Amino acid sequence: MTADDLSLLPDDPAELRALLLAERARCAEAQAEAARLRTAGRIPQFNPNPVLRLNAAGELLYANPAAAMLADELQATGPSRVRPQLMQAAMQALRSSEKLQRDLLANGLQFLLFAVPVPEEGVAMLYLTDVTAQRQAEQETREQREFYETILAHLPAVVTVLDPDQRYRYVNPYAEPDPALRKARAGQNFADHCANVGLPPALAVRRRRLFERAVTNREVVSWEERWPGPTGEIAIYWQCYYQPIFGADGVLREMMCYGLDITNRRQAEARSRQSEAQALAQQTFTNLVLDLNPNLIWVRDAEGRTMFENAEMVALRSRARQLANTDSMEAALSKEEIETSVRADQQVLQTGEQLTIQTSVKLANGEVRWYQTVRCPLVLADGTAQVLGVSTDITDLKNAQHAAEAAATSRENFLANMSHEIRTPLNGVLGMTNLLVKTGLNEQQRNYTAIIQHSGRHLLNVVNDVLDMAKITSGKLDLEQSAFNLCDSMGKAAEPLVIQAQEKGIRVVGTLLRDSCPLPWVVGDSYRLNQILINLLSNAIKFTPSGGTVSVGGYFVSETEDTLTTEFRVTDSGIGIAPDKLESIFQEFTQAYADTTRQFGGTGLGLSISRALVAQMGGRLTVQSQYGQGSSFSFITTLPKASAEARRTAMAPIVPVQEAAVRGRRVLLVEDNPVNREVAQLLLESHGVIVDEAASGVEALVLFEQSRYDVILMDIQMPGMNGLEATAHIRAYPDAARAATPILALTANAFRADAEKYAAAGMNDTLSKPFDEAELLSKLASLISGANGPLVELPRPNSRPDAPSTEAPAPPSEPAATPDASPAAAPPEEKPPFDLALLHQTARGNTAFMNRILTSFRTNTPGSVADLRAAQAAGNWPTAAAVAHKLRPSLQLLGAAGLAPWLQCLEAATSSDAERQSAAGQLALALEELLRVLPMEVPA
Repeated sequence: MTADDLSLLPDDPAELRALLLAERARCAEAQAEAARLRTAGRIPQFNPNPVLRLNAAGELLYANPAAAMLADELQATGPSRVRPQLMQAAMQALRSSEKLQRDLLANGLQFLLFAVPVPEEGVAMLYLTDVTAQRQAEQETREQREFYETILAHLPAVVTVLDPDQRYRYVNPYAEPDPALRKARAGQNFADHCANVGLPPALAVRRRRLFERAVTNREVVSWEERWPGPTGEIAIYWQCYYQPIFGADGVLREMMCYGLDITNRRQAEARSRQSEAQALAQQTFTNLVLDLNPNLIWVRDAEGRTMFENAEMVALRSRARQLANTDSMEAALSKEEIETSVRADQQVLQTGEQLTIQTSVKLANGEVRWYQTVRCPLVLADGTAQVLGVSTDITDLKNAQHAAEAAATSRENFLANMSHEIRTPLNGVLGMTNLLVKTGLNEQQRNYTAIIQHSGRHLLNVVNDVLDMAKITSGKLDLEQSAFNLCDSMGKAAEPLVIQAQEKGIRVVGTLLRDSCPLPWVVGDSYRLNQILINLLSNAIKFTPSGGTVSVGGYFVSETEDTLTTEFRVTDSGIGIAPDKLESIFQEFTQAYADTTRQFGGTGLGLSISRALVAQMGGRLTVQSQYGQGSSFSFITTLPKASAEARRTAMAPIVPVQEAAVRGRRVLLVEDNPVNREVAQLLLESHGVIVDEAASGVEALVLFEQSRYDVILMDIQMPGMNGLEATAHIRAYPDAARAATPILALTANAFRADAEKYAAAGMNDTLSKPFDEAELLSKLASLISGANGPLVELPRPNSRPDAPSTEAPAPPSEPAATPDASPAAAPPEEKPPFDLALLHQTARGNTAFMNRILTSFRTNTPGSVADLRAAQAAGNWPTAAAVAHKLRPSLQLLGAAGLAPWLQCLEAATSSDAERQSAAGQLALALEELLRVLPMEVPA
């Protein structure tokens, strides 16, 4: 301390002391900080991971002991793969002033490198972490995953993984070889897969039930599944398994599903029997597999001796013998059961073909077991033939089938009775009301009758809705296949509802399908399509208040040579539907809100029926709605295009029912309900028909014996002798002419199966009650006109057209030669192989439409020619016939009559292979010639 410093010290001892204490404290703090820095400085020294410090020039400024190897690399002068990476990382971090991360391989070790810039010092810190073990573990995991994926990819069995909602999480390549389709399966369920590949929906229903059983029982479930081929016959037999996998919490995590092609396995087993040693090993393996198989498996020779049977068969024999208290299995079976088995074995041996039958075995305790047995011819190496049988116990399935059939029969009987009990009195109410309207009534009485008619029709609609739903759920709703104009049909169906909407004060906006589709002629069920549109439009009007708007439109979507895809949409500005109600509105007897029926009416079946009808037509009914702002319902359908011949038939004028056709005719009315008899009698007599009444089948036979009748109207359900029994007596009458008297069935049953049953019983036609007056008169006139010859039904709207002719329309006739024509005149020009007259007629002069047809034919026909030549080369005549059938409508429309014989030859089942070979070649050449000479377009 200098003199100057001392001069600065305070004179006061206390201040001096305080100053000394403060200085001492600062010294102590500096020493502590120095100790802390020494300790912190030792941290990198003991860090097991390398730490380096490099400047901007890449010079090493610091390296901890763990980085000695890397420091040597940096300071060495020879070639190095590590030094450039370290220097580049340091300089890149300094340039970007950002931390970077990368992998580094040094001396066989893998490091994770972090370069951290320190810009203010111009250096970069490099921190390396040894991740060699981690990378090795990751590599082993990848290799293990690839190993298992390789196994699953090459495993000759179907392996899938389902989530708890039965949707696919994984599908192996054996189940779906196409990677794109395999990826598309993710998130779908088996029902979606059935719909995509054309498998029966019943397979998906069964799988869902087995899935639930596996989850409930918490065990493996196995079953045999049969997939039909294109012709409907069983093409593939699968042995399937469900293996549920539960988490530690007991909740289902996923379901493993395995499927084995049983046929391929058996063939593989047969091929493997190539040597005695292999046969012995194979037999041991086969016996193990067969003994673990729950099916009965056995082999018998031509004399009926048992050559082999698995453990399950042995167990059945033992049980049957014990119950029958006998030493012989044959003694425990009935004579009929043994004879059935022997006949089946002999059939397999004689035909050499597989046979599948279902048989029952009644044990001595009265228990009946049902088995489905597949018998196959088993030809041994020495040429002798035996029978291999595999019997699957289907007792539970049979019992369930019988129970389901009984329930279905009971349900159908109930619905038939309900239909009869409601429709019969309703027929009287509506019939008498219609007659009452024709009498002189005052204004008040007319109002009363209008209310009765409205209520009666409403009740009939309710009954029809219930029956329609019953038909749909029982799978008995058949769709008509008739040619009709889709735009005209739907437009006419909507007309009454448009008037109703306008009367309610609702603005209706329409878009005609014809605006986007010039020729909307299709083949389908116009009545059911109209029913869908009417349901949707009725709902829109019902739930839209006065002053709102309803729009209905048809729109072209796409088309092929044979099909037309259209969309119909109904949108309203009504009350709308809450999001949580959008799916429930399609359920049976369900409406969106509890007070909907009270406020707006309805049964809650309209949308259920509409969605089911759309689904049966191959489409889907969808809805979009916002609560309070309205709803939009739409459905898309793809229907076959109607041929020109079918269109001409459908457009033929309807023959009106003339009153003269029935006036003066004598009719026997057989009806046990007096009201219905009176309604029918008054209606018929008002048209000059002479009516005799019978209240029962017995009374009808008495009157039939006494008089001759032009037609008999026969009720079905009557006490004592019903209509079917009475018809049988009439058809058995000795006089053949009188026995053939036309009989019209009057029935309140609404199932098509009933109409088929009545026709099989000898009835000529069926009329459902309550019946329409015009329809009754039409059927009577039709039956009368055919009474003395073949029955010819009068054409009526939307009826099924006759099958279109396979012949092409005749070309326009040539002008007759004049007497002065010279024999030496020049030969006429060769006629082209087409005639566009029918196309012009079909298009009604619309050249744009004709040119679209020509373009479509030019675009699609080369592919058909290629398919035809490939089928010809392979001798694949079913494919050739399919190509010919596909081409027929187009060629007929283009007037290519010269190609018709070859089409007919390819499609005819009686053609020989040589004839088909020639026809296929000639047809291919003719198609190429037609493409060459066919005009590119028709001039406007």
